[in-house]
Amino acid sequence: MTRRADHRTRCVLFDLDGTLINTWHLYMESFRRTLEQPLERRLSDADIMALHPHAERRLLLSLMEEHEFSPVFDRFLTHYASLHDELFGGFYAGVLDMLAQIHGQGYLLGIVTGKSREAWRITSTRLEDQAFEQFFDVVLTDDDVRSPKPSPEGLLMALDILDVDPAHALYIGDSKLDGQAATAAGLPFGAALWAQARPAQERFADPVQQTDAAEPFADPSQATAFLLNWGTPKPTPSKSTKQRVR
Repeated sequence: MTRRADHRTRCVLFDLDGTLINTWHLYMESFRRTLEQPLERRLSDADIMALHPHAERRLLLSLMEEHEFSPVFDRFLTHYASLHDELFGGFYAGVLDMLAQIHGQGYLLGIVTGKSREAWRITSTRLEDQAFEQFFDVVLTDDDVRSPKPSPEGLLMALDILDVDPAHALYIGDSKLDGQAATAAGLPFGAALWAQARPAQERFADPVQQTDAAEPFADPSQATAFLLNWGTPKPTPSKSTKQRVR
């Protein structure tokens, strides 16, 4: 049952892959095996990253005709499921403690991810013994929105469901697209740096530190400390307005 926010309750929305869970190797190998036949070559990690794989359904649709999509996507899900036990990197260190602490303080929590609903089901089923889903009041996948990040659609939809004003919410993610979506939705942004190598951390953190409505977090414990001491955040200046999603 979804908890409802009152005027004192604050909300934290999270990206999923690269923020809460480590699926890097799982995604790279799943994409590599899926695309080897239609592209007639074996892609390197750099090749795959050049395709901007933020949402698997949209990536695959961008590479083929619509009538070719279903069997290729089914192949991707088959690889994703079969490789999951071997290549899933688990939760980043400190993530479960962070979720438990802020959930225990009464925060409403949600996930807004570019992951497909089918891939989410595969992963969430394998995490049932860790009671991961118990922390979240809403989970929105790529299937739930028309426009992917950096569109604010998913964030605004989650806030509508939870009845939370953007000024009382924070979005934590690991990419510039996440930050852009937060800004467009009028949310402060928390930059999850813990999954990134130092050069990537610096490239990501520098613009974040120059933005009043953003906060860099080197690890989940920093995010936890920030949230446990969080006063009502200031709204992010934004030209976007909250709109009903059809």
